[in-house]
Amino acid sequence: MDRKKVNMINNAQGKIFENQILAACLGYLYDGRACVDKIPEPFGVTKKDYKTGEFSGRFFSHKKAQPDFQGTVTGGRSIVFEAKKTEKNKIALSVLSSNQEKVLERHYRLGAITGVCVCIKDEFYFVPYALWRLCSEQWDRKYFVPEDLREFKVKFNGAVNFLDMVNGKAVENMNIFVKE
Repeated sequence: MDRKKVNMINNAQGKIFENQILAACLGYLYDGRACVDKIPEPFGVTKKDYKTGEFSGRFFSHKKAQPDFQGTVTGGRSIVFEAKKTEKNKIALSVLSSNQEKVLERHYRLGAITGVCVCIKDEFYFVPYALWRLCSEQWDRKYFVPEDLREFKVKFNGAVNFLDMVNGKAVENMNIFVKE
């Protein structure tokens, strides 16, 4: 398959994954547990045709990519996380841009709940940024495999319930997601 087609497929799968996270965000908002929003991409409209509704736009290269989601959980603590999907058997640390890492690090140091919501094939995990940043030290490699993340597997019911681990723990009650 050519590179352009692969990129289109990956982009579409990424959007589906983000929509599955947004479905959980709506559920958490409805339950009064969290208010989490998707951060828009650095994109702007350059030309509009009001008659047809068509427009042209571009991504702004001078604006750096931010983590995908940000909000607040019950009790007032901030939550900031990036979403990454792969069809491979592992997730590389390099999927985060240097700016995304910088932003996650800043929020982590200030005490926010920080992480990376990961989909490896069809399994979903909410990986604490505290663990993500130490991966190469802990395992002497620059990627995670599903076995490394078993403890952080989250519930899936059509929505990626990133605050709810399959082991029954809730992210907002787990110290590993915040700097102590």
